[in-house]
Amino acid sequence: MSQLSAPTLPPFDRNLLAVVERLVPFAEREEWSRAWQAELWHMHQRSNARLASNRLAMMDFSIGILRDALWLRTDSWRRTFTGTPTLCIASLFGLILAASAITLSPQASWHSLGASLAQQISRSFFAAPLILFVAFASAPSRHIERGPQSRGRFWIRQQAFFSAKALQVLLLALALSVDICQPLHRAFPATSDFFQLFWFVLLSLIGLRWAIQDQEQRCKHCLQSLATPARVGRPSHNLLEWNGTELNCKRGHGLLSVPEMETSWCQSSRWIAMEGCQLRVD
Repeated sequence: MSQLSAPTLPPFDRNLLAVVERLVPFAEREEWSRAWQAELWHMHQRSNARLASNRLAMMDFSIGILRDALWLRTDSWRRTFTGTPTLCIASLFGLILAASAITLSPQASWHSLGASLAQQISRSFFAAPLILFVAFASAPSRHIERGPQSRGRFWIRQQAFFSAKALQVLLLALALSVDICQPLHRAFPATSDFFQLFWFVLLSLIGLRWAIQDQEQRCKHCLQSLATPARVGRPSHNLLEWNGTELNCKRGHGLLSVPEMETSWCQSSRWIAMEGCQLRVD
């Protein structure tokens, strides 16, 4: 198709396809190019009695080619990065930058900004250990993974990812608390400081609870977010058989079994790792 139709296309069309096809993912590039060559060839084979109409159609086709290539590229990025730890860390970092930009915008000078932030950071630094203790102490124990599955480099990766996520959550909570109370700081500095600490504690607890829950619902091998939750068992037979939800790793590393309710023989979630065709309960 491409060898027959490409030479018959005008130079503008051939150059447009050659440039825009670089935006298309490599695996889909050849099929995409052939399809658009056929579309352009069919358009040029029409009757060209109305030149203005053909020019408008060519403009629409050019815009359509570009939009189609951009959609394929963004869809490829979405499928590649959705649920990954990289996207999670990058998203939190972007939120921190946005909240920090709001904090920096109304400051008159760097000196006043440094003095204000130093005081707020010092108060938040002393409150952070208490926040961490409350967040971990109030976390649902039945969702904490147990057993020898978290070992070696996988355990190190999990702890490093969670530590980075928790640190970013605390920084984001600090920036948001400053943004919320900043309008009150000049008029009521003491009240503003109290509410800033209150919002920091509240947002930190909410963020850390999310971080703990997000960590539990990730693959223990690649840290990808688990997907396709499926109900297993019958609630009426909860005392006789397992009943709960199973979440699978999209890359096939295993599944997480989360019980519907705590029983004497099933008190926590289980991670079931896949090894070829064999199932190993870690």
